[in-house]
Amino acid sequence: MALTILKVGKFDMLPELEAQLKERGSYYVDNALSESERAEVRARTDIVVASGGSQFKAPDFDSCPNLRAIVCFSVGYDGIDIPSAIAHNVFVTHTPNVLNDDVANTALMLLLNCTREAKAAHDYIERGAWGKEPALPLTTSIGGKKLGIAGLGRIGKEIAARAAAFKMEIGYYGRHQQADVSYRYFGSLQELATWCDVLLLAMPASPDNFHCVDRTILTALGPQGYLVNIARGSIVNTADLIWALDHQIIAGAGLDVFEQEPGVPEGLQHRSNVSLLPHQGSATKETRQAMANLVIANLDAILQGKEVLTPVPGTRKI
Repeated sequence: MALTILKVGKFDMLPELEAQLKERGSYYVDNALSESERAEVRARTDIVVASGGSQFKAPDFDSCPNLRAIVCFSVGYDGIDIPSAIAHNVFVTHTPNVLNDDVANTALMLLLNCTREAKAAHDYIERGAWGKEPALPLTTSIGGKKLGIAGLGRIGKEIAARAAAFKMEIGYYGRHQQADVSYRYFGSLQELATWCDVLLLAMPASPDNFHCVDRTILTALGPQGYLVNIARGSIVNTADLIWALDHQIIAGAGLDVFEQEPGVPEGLQHRSNVSLLPHQGSATKETRQAMANLVIANLDAILQGKEVLTPVPGTRKI
């Protein structure tokens, strides 16, 4: 029986991965289909390819009665209705671990960019100001500062290891204290924000943490504090963040993710103390290839009746 594979959501995929998917069946892109075509394709879809930002909710499962698996080209899966996947006995896989290093590196890059105001220095040179205008203001060193990591998972631990090399003191907040971790634990996000100089978000998005970084948390972080987000835009109340920047409630921010991607509010732009990236945490050739390899390995395991390599927790393994 011919396999039908449907890509859901707007995200870039390596041409090599797309070619390998086409080798395994009839391949369609959901948002390129007309309404009538979409209904017909979904009725026979076996495999959905998604990303962390793809939305696949309960009605989508009903529209895909033959669905066997959702394979995510991402570590995140917050747009996928996992309870519905479990109820329909559908595999859901993702790509953890292979992107840990590059995302952790991106977090430190954002932190250094916003504390040392790298963009302002770059612009200073390009406009020919060096030697002609007053010297740039002094910036902030991260050495000796307190880094508070919200979400000490795989990526959070890699960030902590790198930050320790910069002589930062590490604390963390999570649902539970981790027995095998020596970093200081805080039982609430507000306690962590009050303690730290840099609040770094590395936790998965969930309904429970929607807009959990709000005016209260930003005020606790304080006028010498920096916010870095490499997790999900929904965790931060964007209006409150702009307010905090406008009123010098915090010192600056480094952001790789936003609430309404690809939209970035004007209030976050054109600030020397804010570093912005267009969701580029894992965007290296090496990491994206490793992610693609894991997508295919999981898909082939499903097709061959073997146990998948990286199932989303709680979902079907074989």
